[in-house]
Amino acid sequence: MGIPTAVRTGALFILLCVQQPALASSAADWAAWVRQQVNQLPASRAIAARQEQWLADNRNAAQPLYNPALNIGYEDSVDVTKTLGVSQTLDWSGKGRALGEARQQRDAVAVLRADKARADLLAQSLRALVAYDAAHARLLAAREQERQLMALADLMRRREQAGDVGQVDARLTMLSVGQAQQALAEAEAMTTAAVTRLREVMALSSPAYPLPEDATVQGLAIRGGVDTRLAANYDLQLAEQQLALAEQGVTVADRQRNSDPTLEVRFGKEDDANLWGVDFSLPLNIFNSGKPAYQQALADSDAQRALLEKTRNDIRARLEGARDNFRQQQRRWDTWQQLAESRLDDNDTLLKRVWEQGELTTQNYLLALNQSLDTRLSGIALREAMQQAWIEWLQQSAQLDAWLTALANP
Repeated sequence: MGIPTAVRTGALFILLCVQQPALASSAADWAAWVRQQVNQLPASRAIAARQEQWLADNRNAAQPLYNPALNIGYEDSVDVTKTLGVSQTLDWSGKGRALGEARQQRDAVAVLRADKARADLLAQSLRALVAYDAAHARLLAAREQERQLMALADLMRRREQAGDVGQVDARLTMLSVGQAQQALAEAEAMTTAAVTRLREVMALSSPAYPLPEDATVQGLAIRGGVDTRLAANYDLQLAEQQLALAEQGVTVADRQRNSDPTLEVRFGKEDDANLWGVDFSLPLNIFNSGKPAYQQALADSDAQRALLEKTRNDIRARLEGARDNFRQQQRRWDTWQQLAESRLDDNDTLLKRVWEQGELTTQNYLLALNQSLDTRLSGIALREAMQQAWIEWLQQSAQLDAWLTALANP
């Protein structure tokens, strides 16, 4: 089930309509920069190296089972006998072919693990960018609040000295300035934490491009519902590949129970006479039949099958939760924009004019300024929550890279 049209409006930094070329260009530049920055990270290079290590391990494990053996014999009895032979164990049971197919499964697992690691790194980077943007917005709001209150405190101090206002109004203003200092300190601490996280994840102190403005959610990234996106989830794909690998392990263990014969051809001399011979040997599985290893492989296959079902249920729940959370956060953000955003544009100017005209007491004016700050901070928090929910949905549905690609190439 796809997300309704109402949900596809207002999400942050989403692919823009053709009617907004300037914003589209900004979103494209931002998306291209994010992809480039993440690809250049040491963590990305480490993921690529680890993938190559996994693939190399798989290639090493899939080498031929048996090497030929060179046999040299010498016997000094009544006659001197010298022989030279070559022996080769034959893979009649198809162990090598089964191991080769298992290697292909392990290669698929290695690629999936690397893709998941890259998607997780991209999600971490986007979350860090969103947190930085929100922290920066909080800091700007707190600084603006401090600036207004400091200017008001300076005005109240001069008016108190001139006898135009009482001590109560002047002290209330000073107390509000003190509260503004606390709010500013908290905003600065949150910004420092966001910058630290950005340095950890993306190796930079500030982004080269700001987050694109709110726009319309478009494209494949949001149209796929839970049912269509379930199969794309990396954890589910890994569980499916692990089951396929376990089932291939059953085949390998079954063939390991079969004995492979060894054939030897030798040539030599006995005194002056030439001789040649052929030896054929076949191990007898009397004491070690390989049955325990086969039973273990069967048990592992059953366990992986049960784990796949659990993983499918868990991921479906996570996808539904991510989709529902995004819908809820989107509605809250839309409501805040409709009710509060436009009213905050000139709210401070209006409050100051009404207070100067004497229609608003100083105490109520200070309360109104604090309420305006709280409303701005609420909007920032709602926007950040919506953005984080959007990233979570894209990560769970394995669409982060496709979404950024669509943004970078509008």
